[in-house]
Amino acid sequence: MTPRDLSVLKKIAAWAFCAVLAFFFVKLCIIERYCIASGSMMPTIQVGEKVLVNKVIFGLRLYNPYSKKSDSFVRLKGIRDIVPNDIILFNVPFRNTPLYGIAIDYSVSYCKRVLGAPGDRIGAVDGHCWNDKVLRPVGVLDEQEKLRWMFDSLFIWRQSYDVIPLTRGEWNIKNWGPLTVPSKGLTVELDSFTLELYRQVIEYETDMSLDENPGEYTFKENYYFVVGDNAMDSYDSRYWGFIPESFIIGVVCGKK
Repeated sequence: MTPRDLSVLKKIAAWAFCAVLAFFFVKLCIIERYCIASGSMMPTIQVGEKVLVNKVIFGLRLYNPYSKKSDSFVRLKGIRDIVPNDIILFNVPFRNTPLYGIAIDYSVSYCKRVLGAPGDRIGAVDGHCWNDKVLRPVGVLDEQEKLRWMFDSLFIWRQSYDVIPLTRGEWNIKNWGPLTVPSKGLTVELDSFTLELYRQVIEYETDMSLDENPGEYTFKENYYFVVGDNAMDSYDSRYWGFIPESFIIGVVCGKK
């Protein structure tokens, strides 16, 4: 091998190395592709489809993977805020069930549509979701209309009919709310209902079990409320509650 051939090989190796670095930089810091394993976002996203998640729109999240607390997260400045009707990818906020409280699971990610951003007042009437700050529909109207006309007796599992908080008996998958999504600095009066509604959030922020009613509470973080476009078959915030802002990975910007 001549010196010239060796020089060419070195250049090729250098370009290949730079290309690999660029690929991983884009994947880790800008856009990453994820495969959707469930049908909760049908018909918008089919089972097995791959979506592109933009991590720059809301701001790249840096974190310590060995810590489960919110103070281990740092988010760089993004292009814009997340708003209702955005589809986002986020780490699951409950490792087992909501009964165990909020705790991040880095190994599992969900893809859902944002119904409520921090401070929004939201709910559902006859299967149709609403947000008092958004005039246009949130989600897929055809799917919500199917939910509206589905007979209650067809919900085989009672758990799929009842929604949070379970202590409020008149709330169900078709009619629930209004409720306010927690936002940083927002103070809420705590009665028997709101105490249960926000219990998981308060215990997550204080890292303490809420044994008695403190009377009021001021939230330290922003949270989001998400639903699946497949209104009748989606395990989402209607059942397990609010997502801490720090759990959000990015905004879905297309399919691949």
